[in-house]
Amino acid sequence: MKFNNKELKILAIFIAIWGIFFLTSGTIMQKNSHIKTKINYELMIEKKQNSQSQAKKIEIELKDIETEINYPISVNVKDYIVDGDQIDENIIKQLELDTSLVNISESGTYLYTIKYNKKKYQAKIIVKEKELPDMKFTLKEITMYIGDSIPTNKKDYITEILPEEIYDNITLEIPTIDTSTQNDYKYYATYKNTKYEGTIKVREKVIQTFVKNKCPEESTYDEDTDSCICNNNTKIYDNDEKKCIEKTSK
Repeated sequence: MKFNNKELKILAIFIAIWGIFFLTSGTIMQKNSHIKTKINYELMIEKKQNSQSQAKKIEIELKDIETEINYPISVNVKDYIVDGDQIDENIIKQLELDTSLVNISESGTYLYTIKYNKKKYQAKIIVKEKELPDMKFTLKEITMYIGDSIPTNKKDYITEILPEEIYDNITLEIPTIDTSTQNDYKYYATYKNTKYEGTIKVREKVIQTFVKNKCPEESTYDEDTDSCICNNNTKIYDNDEKKCIEKTSK
């Protein structure tokens, strides 16, 4: 079959139109398919990046801890972290607490560490002397005699009976005392920055000496008390009358 020129032109135009139609349809379908795949891919990447970003934002802030000598320190890692109760338990399980440098038996400032995700955090544990109770007391007026030894026990200087931990934390200031002559001395005791004052008196001891042969026959000289003791236990020796008298008679 032969086509004339007019028919050939019409056929060519028809084929060209269909070719353009199929080409356009294919391009649109391919483009739509490509967009769908790309959107799915980008959503997956974004989700992964958000997860990584959240992990990087986790920072731990540690507390400076204060405690007293010989008071046990906590082994719960949450107690060392600011807002520790707000941190996810899965993260808490990954934290490594190290308090090996802390000596709770001696006052001072020590470092402790917590490790997380290859990062080390440090803070201080301050061990303080035990807080002592407030206490007031009075000092004695002590009389010593020439030749006596100076007391060394704190309890001998303090009127009241105090707990042992108070005695242990009282500082005594005893001056140099000459026990060979009569004199008065001031001494001091300090507790929790409060200073107390007392007096030590050195005196010559006056001894009332009895001569054995001056005790009457009805009595016996006693060396321990340096006095006459009546042989009859119902009587007592009267120093004024120099004789034994009935206990109820005077």
